[in-house]
Amino acid sequence: MWLSKKIGEKEYNSGAVTGMVGGSEDVRLSTVSVDGSGACTMVSLPGIITVPSKNDQVVVLNTTDGPVCLGVRLPFYDGDIQPGEIILRSGGGAEIKLANDGKVYINGEEAVYGS
Repeated sequence: MWLSKKIGEKEYNSGAVTGMVGGSEDVRLSTVSVDGSGACTMVSLPGIITVPSKNDQVVVLNTTDGPVCLGVRLPFYDGDIQPGEIILRSGGGAEIKLANDGKVYINGEEAVYGS
């Protein structure tokens, strides 16, 4: 009983914090303001290279190797997307959607290849 009470009282702390991108040096480092400013290494899925834009809100995790940016907090997306679909969107607004039915949409238009 005592142990379960103590476990219930323990405060959860993930160690992750949010910050704002102040500028970008290159693909690997972004300067963010998270309790101050400093260099932050980007973490991404294999094969995807991205650099957050200035003023993007990011999630940063402090590790033994230094802070890493886990990703950008996305605004609410009110477009048409179903579970399992992927949308790639650039800072300038260009968009590619990979739909569940195998179709590819580029800037909202179905991409047709071949005959």
